[in-house]
Amino acid sequence: MTSRTARRPVLFDHDGALDDLLSLLLLTQYDTVDLRGVTVTPADCLPAPALSATRKILELTGLPHVPTAVGELAGRNPFPLVWRVDALRVDALPVLNRREPATPPVAPSTTTAAGPPAGALPAHERLAAWLLEAGEPVTVLATGPLTNLAWCLDHHPEVEARIEEVVFMGGALDVPGNVDQPGHDGSAEWNVYWDPEAAKRVFDSSLPITLFPLDVTDRVPVTTAFAHAFGRHYGKPLSDLAGSLLALTFGTLETTGLPYCCWDSLTTSYLAEPGICDFDVVHCDVVTEGAGQGRTVRDAAGRPVRSAVAVDPDRFYRHCLDVLTR
Repeated sequence: MTSRTARRPVLFDHDGALDDLLSLLLLTQYDTVDLRGVTVTPADCLPAPALSATRKILELTGLPHVPTAVGELAGRNPFPLVWRVDALRVDALPVLNRREPATPPVAPSTTTAAGPPAGALPAHERLAAWLLEAGEPVTVLATGPLTNLAWCLDHHPEVEARIEEVVFMGGALDVPGNVDQPGHDGSAEWNVYWDPEAAKRVFDSSLPITLFPLDVTDRVPVTTAFAHAFGRHYGKPLSDLAGSLLALTFGTLETTGLPYCCWDSLTTSYLAEPGICDFDVVHCDVVTEGAGQGRTVRDAAGRPVRSAVAVDPDRFYRHCLDVLTR
């Protein structure tokens, strides 16, 4: 493992939902993280506004040089459209539109032996190129489905040696899933359900995986107190954006019956403050067919993953406030 006295090189693969974008905001503020690139998977978002919001957040935080790419690979089970439009709302927030963006929607990059400029490559190919170009092992933070990474493993198996750790928000081990779709038994979590084969491919690799399943991430809901706490710092762009992202989650419980939780931002906080969660080794596998497709199951013969098993919610909320209001 890389020494944590150095900045950890990170590639961030997200799918453009509210908590994914809050995760990006956190990542930009971690002095322990060297953000090398960001890819957008077209899962829980409309890809164009999700990419645009991503670029604007990088502009806002002084990181316009970080390259980005948008995905084109589709999973088997699409997210509901009513969820995917959140990126449209974020892209229109005044705090992200105080001036015209200084960079194009996809950051330019010099041509390398791994391929043409970043703007010419879709996310899965761009992720592979970044990994192949990496001069040191890289952490892949995935807060959306694992489709892009699975493609990299299939088409460029040598990238496996370039990855130090996969930090993944996904799965539900000992709790019900959050998928409520006709013909499904409700046991799966959406990031795995969107593309079960991709999750299975990554889990079947030898990559070190640190998993943040619903068992833990559901314990950090977006509370009124947490969202309102950012209001006391009104006038600071980062806290204004964080508070707006949290405010946009309100109404989720009333319309879906499920609370909105800090699934992705808790996962992201691990890169800066791993002590927020406790971990244990869990052997598990991914179901790819039938009424339970996308389910992550405990299996004594399955692959070992390092899974978060407990969380200190108050410490997590304090962490977010400290990082985004300082």
